[in-house]
Amino acid sequence: MAVVAAIAVGAYFVFGGSGSDIADDGPHKLTTPATVLTEYKKSESESGTLTKDDVKDAEKWGVHDPKDVSAQYQAGDKDNPLSQKLIQFGGVYGSIDDPEKTVDAMFAHMKDKTKEDEDKDVTLVGDPKSYTPPSLEGAVLKCQEAKVDNSSNAGTAGGPKEMNMAICIWGDHSTLGIVMPMDVANLASGKSENLEEAAELTAKFRKEVRVKA
Repeated sequence: MAVVAAIAVGAYFVFGGSGSDIADDGPHKLTTPATVLTEYKKSESESGTLTKDDVKDAEKWGVHDPKDVSAQYQAGDKDNPLSQKLIQFGGVYGSIDDPEKTVDAMFAHMKDKTKEDEDKDVTLVGDPKSYTPPSLEGAVLKCQEAKVDNSSNAGTAGGPKEMNMAICIWGDHSTLGIVMPMDVANLASGKSENLEEAAELTAKFRKEVRVKA
């Protein structure tokens, strides 16, 4: 998941409480609208955040009968790469008994995947932190920073040797979503992502892609 996003970014440069306490607001599903958050347009890219194996693993994480969605969104001037912002999104929907346990399981899965990566392109920093932004209702939301080794592309593409990304995951009783917001100017400078801002964006994004089933 994070490894896939890291590859996508590298290519771009070439050019709280227990989850069982969360209220169940009924069956919902995830969608990928053409436009989200006013300015982000859905990309034609087929790059997914979740693999087929990830979807199968979702049942182990606590999602019953999971169905997956994924999309990449882009905002900014296509002629000015440094003005652009991206959102890599993937998720599953079904039935979730304990949202927080499921979110934690997904982060643990990502950690295991990064350890298995022989090239060590992605390193997760610290532990996931819980956030409760004003836009979040009826869900658990946690975010974590990831460092991406871009040294193989830095020389030819003009990018930094290391890039910093925010990875946010929400969980409720019917949906589990992973959001990776990326500001290209910040990536290019090696600046760390603001996890609080990433959490707020994720909460707002969730409202736009989560609909009643």
